[in-house]
Amino acid sequence: MRLKAISNYKNFYIDYKATLKKAIDKMNLNSNGSVVILKDRYPIAILTQSDIINALGEKLDLNNRACDYATKNPISICQDSSIELAIKLLGEHNIRRIVLIDKNSNFAGIVLQERLFDYMGEDIYKVELQYEVDKQIAKRLEREYIFMQQSKLATMGEMIGHIAHQWRQPLGQLGGIFMNLDASYEFNELDRDYFKYKIKEGNELIKYMSRTIDDFRNFFMPNQDREYFDVIKYIQSAINIIQATLIYHNIKLEIISPKEPIEEYGYPSEFSQVILNLLDNAKDILVEREIKFPKIVIEIKKLDKSTIIYIKDNGGGIDKEYIDKIFDIYFSTKLDKGGSGLGLYISKLIIEKKGMGKLKVNNGKDGAIFSIWL
Repeated sequence: MRLKAISNYKNFYIDYKATLKKAIDKMNLNSNGSVVILKDRYPIAILTQSDIINALGEKLDLNNRACDYATKNPISICQDSSIELAIKLLGEHNIRRIVLIDKNSNFAGIVLQERLFDYMGEDIYKVELQYEVDKQIAKRLEREYIFMQQSKLATMGEMIGHIAHQWRQPLGQLGGIFMNLDASYEFNELDRDYFKYKIKEGNELIKYMSRTIDDFRNFFMPNQDREYFDVIKYIQSAINIIQATLIYHNIKLEIISPKEPIEEYGYPSEFSQVILNLLDNAKDILVEREIKFPKIVIEIKKLDKSTIIYIKDNGGGIDKEYIDKIFDIYFSTKLDKGGSGLGLYISKLIIEKKGMGKLKVNNGKDGAIFSIWL
């Protein structure tokens, strides 16, 4: 049913030049206590009885223009709109009237809340229930988007730390080259061949740093569509990001994988982000607990219909009281150390909500074991 079928028209409008007396006369005719003010057939305002009553203290002159006393902006929609849309607007804006316009934007009538309720009877509650469901779904999607944005901000901070570790050694080497050139010049030992050799050495370091930036940039380019990807290649992409950080903390990384490539179907960049999150999480535990010989093992197994990636550490495992909460939003045992409680939640969201597989955790002999089942 379209709204024009239950709209009222005849006594519900006045021209924007009309007087207050004309407005009151119309209000008395339509029994609604309000009129729509039109300018060139387009609704520009709603004047209600309460607007006039509030203005009585100003020694109201009934010959004044009604438009000057209007305080309500009209909610205007097409007269061919559905009843469901009108109910949503009434609830969202906490109003009792909706103004209708035709395809030429001319005033086409008004729909009152009471008329809608009378017309639909009990059916109106079904519409309101659906509206509430739609609203809650929209809120959930909005929350998930906010979580994603928060996760990106947290990850950006971690990335700055990884870049610092990646660049610390080459920057130190570049400094050494400059010192060497300076000393050679001071002692008249700087010939053309030695100078060109050192310049070439410095350029190689700069190229390495440039490739590092490309690695970081490409790592965060999202995939719009699912695609087949090389699992081992994208695991290595995550390792490239965190490798220098692991070396800095003296953490040994061992990779056990088949020699042949393994292809799976999904979102490769997001998959790589999950691997990085899990490696980062393992690194944090090993550093926090000051493990004497810290170690992370990545083991990749290919089964008939799935691929399993195990990420194990020797950090002592997850406390039993926490293991069932480890993927909960905002849960973190490192909140007092700057942890966001988003990394593992987002990782599970990416793997499971995007239909790539399952992400699980359990304690092994020496520490936690995270497993991704693709």
